[in-house]
Amino acid sequence: MRRGALAVADRIVTHPLNAWTWSGSADTRFAPRLADFRPADSQTVVEMMEGKYLLAGETVETGGTSPFALLDESDAWQLELNGFGWLRHFAGVTDPGQRAFARTLVRDWLARHERFDRDIWGVFVTGRRVLNWLKAYALLTDGASPDQMRRLNRSLAIQLHSLKVRAGLSPDPMARIMAAIALAGAALSEAETAGDLDALVGDLAALLARTVDGDGLVITRNPLHQIQILVELIPVNQALIQRHGRLAPLLAQRMEAMHRALDHLVLGTREAAFFHGCGQVPVELVLSIGAQSGIRSSGSGLVGGYGVLVDGPGKLVADGGRLPPIEASRDAHASALAFEFACGSTLVAGNCGPAPAQLDDSRDLFRHTSAHSAPTIDDLSSATIVGRGPGREAALENARPGAIGFDAAENTLELRSGAYGERYGLDIVRRLTLMGGGQTLVGQDRFVAGPGRKKQQGAFSIRFHLAPGVVVERSAEEDLIRLVYRNGEVWTFLWEGAAAEIDDSVRHSAHFGLNRTRQIVLHGPAFDGADIAWVFTRQSQG
Repeated sequence: MRRGALAVADRIVTHPLNAWTWSGSADTRFAPRLADFRPADSQTVVEMMEGKYLLAGETVETGGTSPFALLDESDAWQLELNGFGWLRHFAGVTDPGQRAFARTLVRDWLARHERFDRDIWGVFVTGRRVLNWLKAYALLTDGASPDQMRRLNRSLAIQLHSLKVRAGLSPDPMARIMAAIALAGAALSEAETAGDLDALVGDLAALLARTVDGDGLVITRNPLHQIQILVELIPVNQALIQRHGRLAPLLAQRMEAMHRALDHLVLGTREAAFFHGCGQVPVELVLSIGAQSGIRSSGSGLVGGYGVLVDGPGKLVADGGRLPPIEASRDAHASALAFEFACGSTLVAGNCGPAPAQLDDSRDLFRHTSAHSAPTIDDLSSATIVGRGPGREAALENARPGAIGFDAAENTLELRSGAYGERYGLDIVRRLTLMGGGQTLVGQDRFVAGPGRKKQQGAFSIRFHLAPGVVVERSAEEDLIRLVYRNGEVWTFLWEGAAAEIDDSVRHSAHFGLNRTRQIVLHGPAFDGADIAWVFTRQSQG
């Protein structure tokens, strides 16, 4: 009901009869005060000037036309294009032609999209666009004529006004927080101190408190969203410290917790764990965020509904099954009891990640529990996609919320899911122990009678999605599978209490959309007392 009311209100304020009243003064002057700490790539500049745009894991060749003239590309690609995060690659170049090319692209956008368009002026993408233009303001105004300056400033002012009008009408918490960051960042960037700066920073702090939980994790539980917020929030916070230090404490404690929570969810591969819509994020971006703070996580423990085990170079992140609030579950996955495990730079097993932009029709398949290293019964998902329209993207758990506990003495997690209780009368209890300096992961999956009454017999599947490039060798004489990874490391997988098969799988790639790989599937009858044990262990060298 509330979502529908907000949608109607947004339609009213964006109707042409009302949108034309959005004000934006060309006299508003900005200064380049937001620094972009993200790494730049000179090769990306070359490729874009050649008409090749790698965005959202999809490469599009424009054939000499403006990328903003393309209408048939994926939504994810369009959002990345119109968010202008790629401007950072041009900000540090010295070649006049390359710098002029970036300015030409922005002016082309102004010529095509200066008027409201529901998709291109969405709250989230508009917030990112404003912030990225402000971070590249010195580049965009270099050599600009007075008319070009006025047009750029007026567009920024109008987009900021649209955020003030629409942010509160968005049901998406990520859109609301991005708008709040943009409004505070713009106030900090005004040449003359904005009169509403204190109020905007206060609003941002209050919204952060509602969008980030007590452990410092965004309520969507998506590590990518954590990264997106920090990428935009860090420059705003740095400018706040430099120019208005009295306001900095409003954000300091929450940002500290956010850095710590993200560090918990980053494996030894330096990639964030693939949960709730997070796929491959460039390692250099994760490292650059970490470099902005000296805060590090303190080893094994629980954070935001995840369990984390650390031993030497080994690290495991497992999902206790908590689903985000309905309004924050647009990208939620049914990942109860799933884990990702890496030892140093070797990803041993993990999840498939989100559907690539080119396969948007398969989005719900990648959200299914079977796309995760997790147990299921009859390959049913532990959560259901419900609703229609925008609500269709929300996931709801089938049964009781999951539970997760941590035993520090044993470096063990115990996770319990009641997702299958109503249909099968069974709960699944997963126990994970990391030992041997992070080189041995011991797992146990037990099926136990739950409070629900047994209604039908089912068969379990326990999936382990392996890293791309692994060579899988099956021993015919014993329950042992040998895994040879790209870096030469050899691991063995042993099990008892189930039959095993080897099947195809995929893993999300930032550059190729998907990488093909393999998965191990354990299967058997699901009944009260079924007990399956399994072990990943690294073979000693030499």
